[in-house]
Amino acid sequence: MPPFRTVLAVLGIVLLMNLGSEAAYGDVAKRGHRQPARAAKLASVPSKTPLRFRIEVPCRAWTPRALPKVVLLCVHGLGLNSASFEQFGRQMSKLGVATFAVDVRGFGTWIKLEGKEQLDFAGCLTDVEKALTVLHTAYPKTPVYLLGESMGGAIALRVTADHPELVDGLISAVPSGDRFHKSRNELRVALRMVTGGMGKPMEVGSRMINDATDDPAVRERWKDDPLNRMALTPEELMQFQRFMSENHDVAEKIDQKPVLILAGFKDKLVRPQGTIDLFNELTTPDKMLMIVGNGEHLIFEENQMTDQVSAVLLGWLTSHISNKSTAYITHKTFLKK
Repeated sequence: MPPFRTVLAVLGIVLLMNLGSEAAYGDVAKRGHRQPARAAKLASVPSKTPLRFRIEVPCRAWTPRALPKVVLLCVHGLGLNSASFEQFGRQMSKLGVATFAVDVRGFGTWIKLEGKEQLDFAGCLTDVEKALTVLHTAYPKTPVYLLGESMGGAIALRVTADHPELVDGLISAVPSGDRFHKSRNELRVALRMVTGGMGKPMEVGSRMINDATDDPAVRERWKDDPLNRMALTPEELMQFQRFMSENHDVAEKIDQKPVLILAGFKDKLVRPQGTIDLFNELTTPDKMLMIVGNGEHLIFEENQMTDQVSAVLLGWLTSHISNKSTAYITHKTFLKK
């Protein structure tokens, strides 16, 4: 039996599916163990696990059998879903790190729920806050860190600024909204608004994927996952740009929490300088910036974490483990074999 388990939790319904394309109602229980999920084909079957240990939003979990040393809650990038953290979550769970990943509203399991298919940042922020609250309850003596990438990095930045009491530390990869070809993309959105209105979806995935990575395997996985979403409406894209443009004001509010910011030097989707600017605007004295020399847009998702990034992440987490946890992650076990 592997030391990790993958769970999907869906608010209000229970679906039984296989490792990511389907869902089971997942619970977080004391001492890092998960109670068996109760599932039905499509039924409102309540879990026996106490409400305080349930993450009632679409969420995956990769948890070690023993009490974890650290808890991570991950938020994915635009177009992706929580399954993009699959390899990352498996690796971290083997190292004794309980890793959870939520679906942002409008992506992942949400696209299967009628009336929940649209991008909704306000709802997503609430989801992340609820998930953090549950994780603190389930792991009261373990530090809980928030990790996000791209759009997810911006969401993690916002939650940390608004609710620092829920976050022991922040790891944010490429959270900047300063994108290459910004004018070209804005023109495409404006033309669609004229020809199709605000609510007609437009395909944005192909260009985004091609800019995000040169790796054919990553491109194919991104395109082929049915829970990824490659078409968004002009209204959603405008909401996305507004949210990302507010990052600079948000960064200034983070004045105490430890923050690790990362960016890929070879990123062709988001300008590395934009992420550097956000790093400079953080007012916390405990901040660290890593520019990954051979990194593209994705740093953690889709199996893109390198040994170099692993070593930095390990060292940073270990140095920030507070008195809430006496555990120590060893350098040797963290690195890929």
